[in-house]
Amino acid sequence: MQTLRLNPYLLPHKGLRYLFGKVSLLAGNVDQQSPEEVLKLKELSHELFYLLEQHAHVEDHVILPDLEKRCPGSTQENQEEHEYLESLIARLEYLVNELSVQSSSRQFFDYFLDLSEFHSKYTAHMIFEERSVLGMIWENYTDEELIHQHHRIVSSFSPEKILRWFKYIIPALAPTERIMALGGLKSNAPQAFFDQLMSVVKTEMDSASYLSLMESLEEQATA
Repeated sequence: MQTLRLNPYLLPHKGLRYLFGKVSLLAGNVDQQSPEEVLKLKELSHELFYLLEQHAHVEDHVILPDLEKRCPGSTQENQEEHEYLESLIARLEYLVNELSVQSSSRQFFDYFLDLSEFHSKYTAHMIFEERSVLGMIWENYTDEELIHQHHRIVSSFSPEKILRWFKYIIPALAPTERIMALGGLKSNAPQAFFDQLMSVVKTEMDSASYLSLMESLEEQATA
């Protein structure tokens, strides 16, 4: 079976798709009279917006500048899309900040519709990157260069940022991808931090999948 090369979009995009689904579901079925549910919608929405901002930062300051040096002019469309999507996020932030139990049903519905529209546009943007931009990256980088870039990105993350990302990334991955994403961390990160990470991940996974993941990590560690 052919193994795909290192893909800088794989982990963040799967995590964002997973979180988009959670926010979209909650926006559509939130109990508008429940302060707890309205607060949960606002907090989960802001978590999505935060991770979108962080992902755009990595692309705008690492992935795209590196690619532009190798293929001048190749990243303009992607950069323009980022600016457009950022303007839509600002609108969504305003709408969700206005929501409360005193808000009208129309306000909740408008947020749901705008979020759904943004979700579709951002999904199209990710597919463009995964089909077009990734192809250029694979054509112009060696495996060693991709690994070096990956380490640059991960090493720039604070522990808090890793926890926030991996909470949504790990449940979204296939079992083999989970081992790939966590194996290095288990070997190199302080045990206390790795235990904290797995506690966060556990809140987003069903018990059977989480148990299987832990067993696979133990098998890898003792192999």
